[in-house]
Amino acid sequence: MRRKLNQMSRRVLLVAMFLFGLQFALAQKTDTPAKPTDKSPHKSEFVTANGIKMHYLDWGGTGDVLLLLTGFRDNAHVFDDFAPKFTDRFRVIALTRRGFGESDKPQTGYDTATRVEDIRQFLDRMKIKKANIVGHSMAGDEMTLFASLYPKRVKKLVYLDAAYDRRRNAELALTDPSTPPIFKRLVLEVQDSPDAAQIIVSDMPPPNVWEQYKAIIKAMSTFHPDYTKVKAPALAFYATPEHHLYLSPQIDDEARKKGDDWWIKNAVPYTRANIEQFRRDALRGQIFEMKDANHYLFLGKTQDEVIRRTRKFLLE
Repeated sequence: MRRKLNQMSRRVLLVAMFLFGLQFALAQKTDTPAKPTDKSPHKSEFVTANGIKMHYLDWGGTGDVLLLLTGFRDNAHVFDDFAPKFTDRFRVIALTRRGFGESDKPQTGYDTATRVEDIRQFLDRMKIKKANIVGHSMAGDEMTLFASLYPKRVKKLVYLDAAYDRRRNAELALTDPSTPPIFKRLVLEVQDSPDAAQIIVSDMPPPNVWEQYKAIIKAMSTFHPDYTKVKAPALAFYATPEHHLYLSPQIDDEARKKGDDWWIKNAVPYTRANIEQFRRDALRGQIFEMKDANHYLFLGKTQDEVIRRTRKFLLE
């Protein structure tokens, strides 16, 4: 998504990225982004699989296939700066999942199992028998289930702040003092709570988009990643800041302290528990923590380190 976000939309997006591994600007009025401008040399193509048309970018390259999976609401262009760093040793492809970007936006099929079937059928149509898979944010659920169901089709996995069990995330969203009302209402509606109606939101997305968000959050809130079933070597990056990254810069000192206190008490233990779960259960897993990173650790100031370690892991 290339549009400029207003301040509230950006804060919604950042809080959501942490709490559900999502990336969306709920305060926007539409879910159809303008066609992005290509920033790197690749082919822009479509394939029909599992009953829908899916958009993908193909950077070419030689060697094993490297499939890039996006976080929620992102399209394949989020990897424009990342993907070209691998084409010397891999054929690099990024897929835009159903519901976003230029891919079809059906009203159903946002559960984890259907999204995994999208990936399987996409690889079939592309005649790709086996791939390395790198995924950001909510793509971790798809990667874990896909690798569990189809171990012979996965060479290696790289989780970009993506290896989380999100079943506690609704609780976190409702207790975080920085969570915007629109996101609290979304969580409460997913829980069928009558309290949802008490939260007034002035700029709701269209009903069909809202229902789509609810379906995905429900799927993420009920999915339990079982890393013991993942046989492929896996590298999990984690952003592990020790203060609340997503507070508005305009808040006063008291509100900032309240937010940071919540982060230390809730977000840090949550992340630590997920790291230890992956360490314990991923039989061939490796972990790399990044204290100076945010959720988009494969971009910006931490990009070079993530690329270097990802390349090393994939080429070992």
